Amino acid sequence: MTTSLSGINLWAVVVAGIVHTVIGLVWFMPKLFGNSWVELTGKEMKPAGHWIPAGLIGHQVMAFVLAVIMNLANVTSLGGGIVVGILVCLGFMATLEIGELIWEKIPLKLFMIRVGNQLVGLASAGAILAIWR
Repeated sequence: MTTSLSGINLWAVVVAGIVHTVIGLVWFMPKLFGNSWVELTGKEMKPAGHWIPAGLIGHQVMAFVLAVIMNLANVTSLGGGIVVGILVCLGFMATLEIGELIWEKIPLKLFMIRVGNQLVGLASAGAILAIWR
């Protein structure tokens, strides 16, 4: 395990986590998917300044774990990074969200908005981590 941690570029992890956070902030802007999210959840879209620190920490953890997976798989190309990010999203994020789709009966559109955000965020993080080793 030490070998898989030693090859991780921590600056790349930090940047990938920040990029993932920014993608989420843009994704939920009113003109993109924010208005749809408000309509589908029945909640208000207020400036979520209190969310940003927790989101940054969560996305840093996700970027670090993605970097470990990519290091173990020896992924070093842009395309490879994007594919691993997509696979991680589909294998972990989408499968967790399916539970909400089925058991909590959230609308399919809300499911797609949530998973789409993670798909773009993790694919972008994977690209950054792969090319900036």
